[in-house]
Amino acid sequence: MLAVVKEHEGPGFAVKEVPYPVLRDTDVIIKVRSVGICGTDGPILAGTRPVPYPLIPGHEFAGDIVEVGSAVQHLKVGDRVTPCIVIGCGDCDMCIEGKEVLCDNLVETGIHVDGAFAEYVRVPAKVCRKMRDTTTYDQGASVDPVASAYRTVKASRITSKDVCCVYGAGPIGLYAVQLIRLRGVKTVICLDTDAGAQRLELAKTLGADYTINVSREDPVQRVREITNGAMADYVQDCVGAPTVPVTAMNLLKKAGTYAITGLYHTLPQVDLGKVVRSEIDIYGTICYTRQEFEECLHFIEDGRVKVDPLITHHFPLREMEQAFAITQAKQSIKIILNP
Repeated sequence: MLAVVKEHEGPGFAVKEVPYPVLRDTDVIIKVRSVGICGTDGPILAGTRPVPYPLIPGHEFAGDIVEVGSAVQHLKVGDRVTPCIVIGCGDCDMCIEGKEVLCDNLVETGIHVDGAFAEYVRVPAKVCRKMRDTTTYDQGASVDPVASAYRTVKASRITSKDVCCVYGAGPIGLYAVQLIRLRGVKTVICLDTDAGAQRLELAKTLGADYTINVSREDPVQRVREITNGAMADYVQDCVGAPTVPVTAMNLLKKAGTYAITGLYHTLPQVDLGKVVRSEIDIYGTICYTRQEFEECLHFIEDGRVKVDPLITHHFPLREMEQAFAITQAKQSIKIILNP
């Protein structure tokens, strides 16, 4: 089968023929129909994030089951499914508490084991969720990033009286805008730079009451104007850039909440004195649980979260080099590959 393979450290990857996956008793093999390029895939393919080599990346996907292991009871050949990335051991304290994303022995598809930048992929049957007949493969492939944004929102205490800021208008940020809107909050503000100007326009159509281009406006002053000096109750950081925390916390009122979804690869600047003096709550979330993944599938299937407006490009798998170049140049919002 054809696959994208990260073969070694450093830049570069191969698009090549590899062996078809071997079926195990508790697994299924899926014919991949749609797979998204995630921000996590960028560092892997660019060679700045170490992974087990060789590795087939790709974890935002949906497809058809073509083989079922002998111990699998709830799935059959032909089922249309989207699998979650998180594979917990099931036995550690975190798994027993329903927090398998924090499993002591966590395995993630496309990061620790071969993923879906391929014509076929093997995954444990337990992580698969069936899709409705009316759900497209592209929509199924979008559940993963929606769920990553959702875990942060779900953990919040935001209410209908709150002003909420989403820092970053990439896919995660645009999903966060919609998920926060579903909570019935008073005001949603989305922030990004010149590079995200097109995405800020999309944020307006997806539920943001205001957008702020931080390359052209002082975000603190602008939020002060929007709120008549009250400032924000909640800021969700969907960027993971080192300079964001200082700005984000300056957007908050006293006793506000700074919630972090963006993954930091370098140490950020944080004013802990302000955290103490203003009693700011800070928390972060990573990925999602299987329950949250299923909830987000329903959000999409019920039309409460829109994913199609974010999909700007489609490519066949063998054109991964071109697709990745567009992603790295930030000329897309979400690219879907169709193996």
